[in-house]
Amino acid sequence: MPWLIVAYVAAAAFAWYTRTFTPHHHWTFPVFRESFLHLLAQRNLYAPDPAQGYDLFKYSPTFALLFAPFAIVPPAIGLLAWDLLNALVLLAAVGTVLSRREAAIAALVLLPEVFVSAQASQSNALVAGLILFAFLALERSRLTAAAIAIGLGTAIKIFPLAAVSFALPHRTRWRFAWRLVLVGVVLMLLPLGVVSMAVLRQEYRWWAAVESVDALAHGASVMGLLARALPGSWPNWPVQLAGTIALLAPLVARPREWMDGRFLRLYLCSLLVYVVLFNHQAERPSYVIAVTGVAIWFATSPMTLWRTSLALSTLLGLKEVPCLAVWLVMQYDLWTFRTDEPAVSSGIATSSE
Repeated sequence: MPWLIVAYVAAAAFAWYTRTFTPHHHWTFPVFRESFLHLLAQRNLYAPDPAQGYDLFKYSPTFALLFAPFAIVPPAIGLLAWDLLNALVLLAAVGTVLSRREAAIAALVLLPEVFVSAQASQSNALVAGLILFAFLALERSRLTAAAIAIGLGTAIKIFPLAAVSFALPHRTRWRFAWRLVLVGVVLMLLPLGVVSMAVLRQEYRWWAAVESVDALAHGASVMGLLARALPGSWPNWPVQLAGTIALLAPLVARPREWMDGRFLRLYLCSLLVYVVLFNHQAERPSYVIAVTGVAIWFATSPMTLWRTSLALSTLLGLKEVPCLAVWLVMQYDLWTFRTDEPAVSSGIATSSE
């Protein structure tokens, strides 16, 4: 799909141009960039930085270390490389998970969201790509690759850990589990290459403190919709727990469908939307992850007017409402899914296990 590569490069490059050569109070990339320098200086990564003044760093110490390639070059070059990485990783992941025709449809639907994500220069497109690669790696029984993809995603944002549920239908789930634990430990300790254990422990304490404060936010999520629609206030966790049960219920209740790759791919779509809708820190740029799920669902579903209208509605206006509507349809599709012909896959568990 050379023309799609050109389109995605152009979208990322144009977003980079608007942030580099036009007046804009851009906060995300400088915060990411400075996090690596702060880690080297053994400073509190999560303290307000008067030099930036716009936002706090809220990612793991490991992410600060891994951002080094984008921090050691001039800012304009680092920003362009970061935007291109996000856009092209997501495009590559979509192209790998889907057939050529389906990937072209999904990539076209996704392109406006990729541009929005590139303008914000956040990590959401990269996270979406890592979740897709984790799914694909498990389908191909590449357990270490899947563990690395989920581990890297979780080092960026905690919620990609939900992708662990992809392992449930596979016979290799327990072999995958210990690989994931090992990868997680290695990634958590990776900053020891530049800081002491005492400093690293303190960084994790500071990170936990920031996350505990953010846990009270509602964000652009289902919890935010409820907060705007209903009086009073309540914690996020009951809504998030209900969403998690709703997500997992068809997967757990229908092991006979685990042999069908279409069913598992539909679950992948549902999870991509879920991790944004029930994320109390979700923002407008976060929805590139949810729309990735919508785009794959649309590209692999029967072409009907109502599905097309519903999918395209997620690209306009208020994101929470149309994405929630699509997610509910996905859940219905999971519950009513029927296997026409048994799929053959040596990595999938049978219902008797």
